[in-house]
Amino acid sequence: MIQLRPNQGDLERLKEPFGKLILGDPPKTMPELNSIISRLHPRKVVAVGDVVSRETYAAGIRVDLRIIDHISMRKPTATFNLRPKTTYHVKNPAGVITLESWEAIKRAMKDDDAVILVDGEEDLLALPCIVESPNNSLVLYGQPSQGLVVVDTSSTVRNEASLILSRMTREETSRT
Repeated sequence: MIQLRPNQGDLERLKEPFGKLILGDPPKTMPELNSIISRLHPRKVVAVGDVVSRETYAAGIRVDLRIIDHISMRKPTATFNLRPKTTYHVKNPAGVITLESWEAIKRAMKDDDAVILVDGEEDLLALPCIVESPNNSLVLYGQPSQGLVVVDTSSTVRNEASLILSRMTREETSRT
């Protein structure tokens, strides 16, 4: 299995939001997200993470792709009943991006109702989502203990994500 590990110099940048940070818990962030979606009419909406996926679902917000691992803040999350048209299963250990996950994201971007179930951790998968999503899309992910990050996938933010991905160390591991 081939995986990409972040460059030490990029770790601090990865802790900062890549887009607009909406502070607060879901009762505050979901209505604000809904108004952003109404205003921008994004081509795709991608939710990375269990809490964001569950809360957008509960709020009735259309999401084309959800990426979940059934873990939030290192603890198991309550499962919720998604019935996507397409489901992908990938392995993605903590702290890396597997090429298997990146390929699943590329394929899922062609779907309009998909879930990628991650065996491992989905935290870094927002980066390939930013790079692979079409122009004028939104990538959503949680900023731990702060709120919701809404990334409008402009060429500027896609270029920054691409640069970070290009600096990652490529590792080959045995399949587990």
